[in-house]
Amino acid sequence: MNGLWDTIAYFFNSNALNPHGICLMWRPELIWTHAVSDILIGIAYFSIPLALGVFLWHRRDVKFSWAIWMFVGFIMLCGVTHFMMVWTLWNPDYGIEAVIKATTAAVSVVTAFALWPLLPRVIALPSPTELERRIAERDAALAELRAAMDTMVEMREHEARQKLLLDELNYRVKNTLASVQSIAIQTLSREAEPEAARATFVERLMALSSTHNLLVKRSWEAASFRELVHASLGHYGQPFSLEGPDLTMAPNAAVSLGMALHELATNALKYGAWSQAGRVEITTVTDEATGQATIQWRERGGPAVSPPAGRGFGSRLLEQGVAGELGGEVRLHFDAEGLVCLIRTPIGPALHPSDWIFPTAALA
Repeated sequence: MNGLWDTIAYFFNSNALNPHGICLMWRPELIWTHAVSDILIGIAYFSIPLALGVFLWHRRDVKFSWAIWMFVGFIMLCGVTHFMMVWTLWNPDYGIEAVIKATTAAVSVVTAFALWPLLPRVIALPSPTELERRIAERDAALAELRAAMDTMVEMREHEARQKLLLDELNYRVKNTLASVQSIAIQTLSREAEPEAARATFVERLMALSSTHNLLVKRSWEAASFRELVHASLGHYGQPFSLEGPDLTMAPNAAVSLGMALHELATNALKYGAWSQAGRVEITTVTDEATGQATIQWRERGGPAVSPPAGRGFGSRLLEQGVAGELGGEVRLHFDAEGLVCLIRTPIGPALHPSDWIFPTAALA
């Protein structure tokens, strides 16, 4: 044991040695050139690994960081070696210097052996240019995917709109066919003469078509009662007047009222005010307090009228069809001055003033 300690003490003993600088005493500029250079190199060797360490501390996701830490240790030992070289210019501690150099050599060899096998894997890492290219490709793919998804959403919305339109068209076609069927049955069952039945049927179909044309202009959303009156009665060339606020009607209500106006006009032309030099007065009244709307058809200046013996298609259409569609009541008065048709209905989605604001969400 004493022999080991004696060997170690002998290795670090510098009493019999002179410092490196003694050989350059006669050239002081050489001593200071060595000293300053080694100090600057040592400082740089300590600064570089410090920067690498800060980088690795903040970027812990870096691959192969263990290799960089080995490189950091190697550079720091190189810096210590240079500082030791400055020390030995004036102090002959060559044993310590030898240990530091041996440690540096060992670390450098281990680092070198670790780096060479790692080199192919590092080279295989994508370059910044390659990463930018891949990111650009990914962004382009994501943009295409978003565009495709937007297109799919638009297609689904388009399909939903188409289905809604087809369902609405199917509903309207069925209603129209039902109306035509009802007109045909009522006309053919009441008219004995084929020619008269055909003429009446065509007239009623034209009245239905006129109402449909009006609804088409409004995209089948609603119709104006004022426009409906002019479309239904204007082509007769007979005098009539319309007073009162305009009313907005739902499509089904417009069809029923359009047919009702046609039946009233036909009756006035054959038996009522228009068969002579009379006129028709149409009045609309709305009562916001009671939530009621009233439509009045009054004939003046025609022949005296009396209640018919039976109820025809027009009477049943008014008293049953229109009343049922509007949820109100229809009354026919056969006054001496002429026929009066009074339609009373609650203000609601089926029929309401054009500027009406629904008081409750349920009505809206």
